[in-house]
Amino acid sequence: MHSFSIIHIAGEEYRIRFSLNALLCLEMTFKPLDEILAVDCDKWDIETVVQMVRAGLCDLPENRKAVCLREWDMIQPDLQEIGGIIRMQDLPLLRLELMAAILAALPEDEGGGDPDAPATDEGHLHALAVRVVGMSEEEFWDSSYRDIHREIDRYFEVKGMKEMPSPVRMFDKAD
Repeated sequence: MHSFSIIHIAGEEYRIRFSLNALLCLEMTFKPLDEILAVDCDKWDIETVVQMVRAGLCDLPENRKAVCLREWDMIQPDLQEIGGIIRMQDLPLLRLELMAAILAALPEDEGGGDPDAPATDEGHLHALAVRVVGMSEEEFWDSSYRDIHREIDRYFEVKGMKEMPSPVRMFDKAD
């Protein structure tokens, strides 16, 4: 099951998530995530915040058809509506909540990454997830990077290509 993040605008809560569909929306209608993240979140302007909110709303059920058709202008609420409800006093917290939602969508840093490992891109990730692991095309695009990496790790563990995580006990048994 996919996890959502909560943002607050004008005293209301909204569920968002940054799936690959959301990141594609952001890239096609505004700018790629890496360009956005090159600026500290506390310095994001209102346009960046509004665009990110709209992209984060892609995964709402009412936006399913627009996302499947890649009709980003049909995402509801639209940019004008989002811009109209965001108050200036919402911005500091909203920027932090958007950053937290992005971090929740990225793979967990397990440390110890191999600096000599070959570089991979989204095409490699797609090939591995869809062709090797067996995710459907729809499931791939509906997932966040974190979801995809978790599924790939499980596949490698089941196939014996990666060590299974050790079970963790909450309490030590007294002998």
